[in-house]
Amino acid sequence: MSSRTSLTSGFVIAVLAVALILAGYGGAVAIGGVGGKTITTTITSTNSTSPYVVNLVIATNSIFNSTVGDQPGYFVLGPSGLGSTENLSLPANRLIELVITNYDDGAASLVVPNDNVVSGTTGGTVFVASNDNINASQGAAGIVLQGGEAVSSVPMDNLSHTFTIPALNLNIPVPQSSTVVAYFTITKAGTFIWFCETTCGSGADGTEGAMSTAGWMTGNVVAS
Repeated sequence: MSSRTSLTSGFVIAVLAVALILAGYGGAVAIGGVGGKTITTTITSTNSTSPYVVNLVIATNSIFNSTVGDQPGYFVLGPSGLGSTENLSLPANRLIELVITNYDDGAASLVVPNDNVVSGTTGGTVFVASNDNINASQGAAGIVLQGGEAVSSVPMDNLSHTFTIPALNLNIPVPQSSTVVAYFTITKAGTFIWFCETTCGSGADGTEGAMSTAGWMTGNVVAS
């Protein structure tokens, strides 16, 4: 899988991520620390009935170790910067707004067939914005912003990663170099394993390294 993105795509995605964060309502983000200990950072929310916002970033240039080299990883973006996704604490029975900013411009094959299809989200769709589907123009009254789309699946040749929780029937496919926004509700308390379903790791079949290591492309969601 390619671990390089263009400066243009990266800038657009970064701008989108900031805009989505500013537009979000806030909540608490749990950041997994050393040895799986969970540290919770709170983002101020003025409305307890608003969606609980979690911002994840997929970066590609982290050195997994001296043998494997570069590997992709999911990280939490919070007020203090990036944190581990080894343990994510999310509320049960509250609408969650998950924003995933993907800096990976490479495609990968699936470990499980059909996981390019969205499941478990509100309306069975996710909103995708990328440098390829945004077309803004300057009109007489100001900027006219067009682009982004709600999708129920991602073409295989554009699929980069997924955020998947099988126990909750939640699957969020993530296209290359994109920002994805998904809404879902966890209706029961518990600890659930999340992982990426593409062959984005190391080894002969791409399922080793980051893909099988907590805090990289897998981890736990603790709902309470």
